[in-house]
Amino acid sequence: LFRSATGSADRNVKIWGLDFGDCHRSLFAHEDSVMFLQFSPKSHLFFTAGKDRKIKQWDADRFEQVQTLEGHHLEVWCLAISPNGDYIVSSSHDKSLRLWERTREPLILEEEREMQIGRA
Repeated sequence: LFRSATGSADRNVKIWGLDFGDCHRSLFAHEDSVMFLQFSPKSHLFFTAGKDRKIKQWDADRFEQVQTLEGHHLEVWCLAISPNGDYIVSSSHDKSLRLWERTREPLILEEEREMQIGRA
C-alpha cells in the first residue's frame, strides 16, 4: 500500500493515501516544527527531523513512532538516508553533521515506549 507523508510547523505529520485529500492519519510528531521528512528506500518507514533537536522514525502502515534519535544541540534541519537504509546523516543549526548507523539489535516498541515514559 503506497502512502505519502508531510510534516509542518504545526508539529504534526500527516499520512496520505493516493486519493486527493485522503488523509489517513495526523500524528503529533515533535515538540516544535517538523523541518524535514523522508521515507527509507523501498519501505513504509520514514524519518522526521524537528526544531526540538530530535530525529524520529515512524511506521506509516501502523501509524506509530518507532524510535527517537537524540544528539543534536539545536534544531535538526535535514537528513539523508543511504540507499540501503543502514545509515542516516543529519544536519543541524548547531553546525554539526551526525552519522547514525542502524544496528541489528531487535527494537521492541514496548521497551521504547517505557523508556519514553521514564524520561517524562
